[in-house]
Amino acid sequence: MKNSTKPFEPRTKLLARALAILAGLIFFLIVVGGLVRNLGAGLSCPDWPLCQGEIIPQFDLRVFAEYFHRLFAAAVSTLTLVLSVVIFIKPEFRSKLGRPALLALGLLFSQVILGGLTVLKLLQSEIVTLHLATGTLFFGTVLYMALKSKTLGSKPSGVGHRRLFELGVFTIGAIYVQIILGGIVSSHYAGLACPDFPTCNGKWWPTMTGNIPYQVIHRLGAGTVFLVTIYFALKLINSKKFKPKAVPIILALFVQIGLGIANVLFRLPVPMSVAHLAVAECLIALILMSTYEIRYS
Repeated sequence: MKNSTKPFEPRTKLLARALAILAGLIFFLIVVGGLVRNLGAGLSCPDWPLCQGEIIPQFDLRVFAEYFHRLFAAAVSTLTLVLSVVIFIKPEFRSKLGRPALLALGLLFSQVILGGLTVLKLLQSEIVTLHLATGTLFFGTVLYMALKSKTLGSKPSGVGHRRLFELGVFTIGAIYVQIILGGIVSSHYAGLACPDFPTCNGKWWPTMTGNIPYQVIHRLGAGTVFLVTIYFALKLINSKKFKPKAVPIILALFVQIGLGIANVLFRLPVPMSVAHLAVAECLIALILMSTYEIRYS
């Protein structure tokens, strides 16, 4: 039995590393997308798949940002397709990773279509938000595959930790919804609809006109996510076994809250706005990794 599994161990390790690299690249792609958005470069290439009618256009900062985003997306797509082929042609991989690989491919193709529509529909808010939502789901799926590839021979355990696992899943969902709410705020240019904090236009409950509701709902969502995530982190600490997992989650959470407040007070500086998105994606990744470990501990 041991002899039959040994030949596959190097392949499994290589696949796990490749999937981890892919997850990192997708994370970086999402951050670059946030940079494009915050630079106002989404229509610097007003056509698709060409850019200004050319394969290689004349560059300025905004054109370069959008062009680089497209090239990087093509690289991520290629690597995703290659790893999917590897998974499907190897029975030992296909049996465990086939379904999430199919989901990843579906999300990838959806993301490509949404990327094109984002340009062709002139940054329509619903498409921009859906583009972010799909990208985050794509990132989470590949990260899950990377984690699962390291435990191909393991079965879910989590004996005595079922409630903690369910709380982790709920926390992931809450953060994912909050990321979507942030995308709605950004795509409706509502980041400064409330130019002060903690009040909004000097009021604790402002008049819901214009883009103000998007900002108010995002702030309420942030408060909810803060409480849910802190509760999950405290449960990790109380479990003792998973206590070390709580520290980076708490740090990322407080950094994220600080960035959210600072974005309002400093009028949405580009580096700070991009960092706000990056830390949100880091937070959901940290909780996903912790929840997966709880499941397979």
